[in-house]
Amino acid sequence: MPEPARLGCVGLSYLSAPVEVRELLAEALPRMRAAAARQPRNGALEGCVMLSTCNRIELYSSAPTQPTGMLEDLLRSVTGNTFLDYLMRAEDMDVARHLFRVAAGLDSMVLGEPQILGQVGEALRQAERSNMASRPLKALFQAAVKAGKRARSETGLSRNPVSIASVAVDMAARESGPLAEQHVTVFGAGDMAGLVAKLLRSRGVQHATVINRTEERGAALARRCGYTAVGVDVHALPRMLSETDVVICATRAPHTIIEPEYLRERSKPLTLIDLAVPRDVNPVVDEMPGVRLFDIDRMHETVDSSLEMRRRAIPAVETILQEELEQFTIGRRQQVVEPVIVGLRRKAEAIRQEELQRTFGDLDALNPKAREQISVFSRSLVNKLLHDPTRHLRERAAEAEADGDTAVVRFLFGL
Repeated sequence: MPEPARLGCVGLSYLSAPVEVRELLAEALPRMRAAAARQPRNGALEGCVMLSTCNRIELYSSAPTQPTGMLEDLLRSVTGNTFLDYLMRAEDMDVARHLFRVAAGLDSMVLGEPQILGQVGEALRQAERSNMASRPLKALFQAAVKAGKRARSETGLSRNPVSIASVAVDMAARESGPLAEQHVTVFGAGDMAGLVAKLLRSRGVQHATVINRTEERGAALARRCGYTAVGVDVHALPRMLSETDVVICATRAPHTIIEPEYLRERSKPLTLIDLAVPRDVNPVVDEMPGVRLFDIDRMHETVDSSLEMRRRAIPAVETILQEELEQFTIGRRQQVVEPVIVGLRRKAEAIRQEELQRTFGDLDALNPKAREQISVFSRSLVNKLLHDPTRHLRERAAEAEADGDTAVVRFLFGL
């Protein structure tokens, strides 16, 4: 029985690489996507899905052989050997096991954080838009999203809400005092920045500014929370930063947007929290007097105390993920016999049509109703004859016992 396409995954996360390494790979992602799109599909890389968040950058592939090696070659062709020492690698069912854990939030810096499930789904949609989502990758990511949804709906993993955004807001309050008394500036208008702004409003923050490259998006976010929005103006940034107490950055900018020279007019303490990868704040500012900078890798220092309820849900989540993994494994095994089943049914249908035409040719006087009855009878007969062989093939495949069966079917029916 032919093997299904192999699955591969390579990537970096906060567990394996510091933020300065992850941001380099994040910056290379557009070039990686372009290079992957140029790969031939005939026997080489069949598909490639790229999952990019503030805590991880991972590449998933399917290929007849050596999918992980092909991903490493793709990385090397774009970035050289920069990341090879940091890479996490997985193949086949280890890939599925890993992605299921990621989608459930078990591998997140903040256990069970909700954003990752949407990011997994968006990674697949982006690959589909680029014609890079092969059938095995679609099945993998759809199964991971299903597993992640079950983990959240059937356990306590989503209770006691905690997210990177909430950790950032808590840290800002800890460092700068009651936020309702502070002037807070939010850089960005995406999902993470939106969560931050919503949390600030719930903390009673009245005086906040949203800064975004696209002023319309920033204005929309600001309106939802009752804040002020402005566009990015490099010349105005020094004055604006001198008037704020807390800055929380969460943009998708490919380069830093806050530099040391923008902070020289400041005369009061400033807390900077950088949630972006690549980073929005030049790390050199952390050396300036009165400036406290926290990047994404320093968030974990404030997480542990909020997660005990979620930790208690881990055994139940692991049980759900194992159930979903077993279903995914069965589905992959059954995919192998599907071409045989399709071939068998196509041949049977071709024979049925041929015999119908011969019969109708010999019985010219048949009225349309009689012809339809004979056609329905023949279709029902073929379906019933093929029902048990089809069911047995799928059941044997699910139990990993169909290796010789497909060869016998091909031989007996001349497929």
